[in-house]
Amino acid sequence: MEEVFMPTKKTKIIVVCLLILLGIIVFTYGAFFHSTDITTKVEGGSVTVSKSEPALVKEASVGGVARDESGRVKQTYTGESPKACST
Repeated sequence: MEEVFMPTKKTKIIVVCLLILLGIIVFTYGAFFHSTDITTKVEGGSVTVSKSEPALVKEASVGGVARDESGRVKQTYTGESPKACST
């Protein structure tokens, strides 16, 4: 006779809690720690800085970043950031 693993209620609760904890950890990493390098043109050359994804999403929504011919992310303005569209 073959035995089948039947998880108990306690085991199910532990597994669900671990999955929730893992989801929170992955979300936190993606939202706050994942970053991308951005190339900004300044007098005498260009500077590469690292920005988080939420900051990049905000700048992309107001037209502050774009991809260049090589596929790298570059900042499209210097100094004051562009204002959001009033419409």
